[in-house]
Amino acid sequence: MKEAVLNVVKTLNKYKVYIAIGVGVAIAAGGGSAFFITQKAKKNEFAWQNLWKINNDLVTAVQQGKTEKDKTAALNATAEAFKYMRENLSSSSAAPWVVFQLGNVYYRLKNYDEAIRAYSDFLSSYSGHSLVPIVKQSLGYAYEEKGLFPEAVKQFEDISANSHNFLVAQGNWDAGRCYEKLGQTSDAIRSYTKTIELSPNSNWATMAQYRLSVIR
Repeated sequence: MKEAVLNVVKTLNKYKVYIAIGVGVAIAAGGGSAFFITQKAKKNEFAWQNLWKINNDLVTAVQQGKTEKDKTAALNATAEAFKYMRENLSSSSAAPWVVFQLGNVYYRLKNYDEAIRAYSDFLSSYSGHSLVPIVKQSLGYAYEEKGLFPEAVKQFEDISANSHNFLVAQGNWDAGRCYEKLGQTSDAIRSYTKTIELSPNSNWATMAQYRLSVIR
């Protein structure tokens, strides 16, 4: 895995030089506009290819890892590769996904502070992206793992207030669970009840009904 990441980094470095040389040639030739359009497309394609490769290498390394140490090493190497992409391909269309995946890798490493930092970076940089509800959910889970339940509730309830998809019912379930941990039973009941109302046939509703039967 480490060798694969180093190859990606070497390729990225080579690509940076290629861009720098190309820009100079294009400007000198008077074809700057068309060149930038072409280069942007190439840069996006390059970024997406590397994003896919890093994810694929991680899956392979984790599957082949014989010990937890091996798996942790693979995750750490992947985090470094995503950090490199974030810093050097930030203008590509793949950049939001890179930041999101970086947060996910840190979450799997149980490095919740770095996961929170990455997810928060995503939300401040890509507030209009379609991934926002999922990132908020992931941020909520990271806060919950650290025992920061009010912060987690804020993320889960924000999903419910601003989304119109399957995550809304789950967001209410997640909020209810955190309210229980905070000892705020009435708020937990409210959130669980919303879950059932929004998606009565879902697994979230089934779990919410069970928790309601316990705490009422």
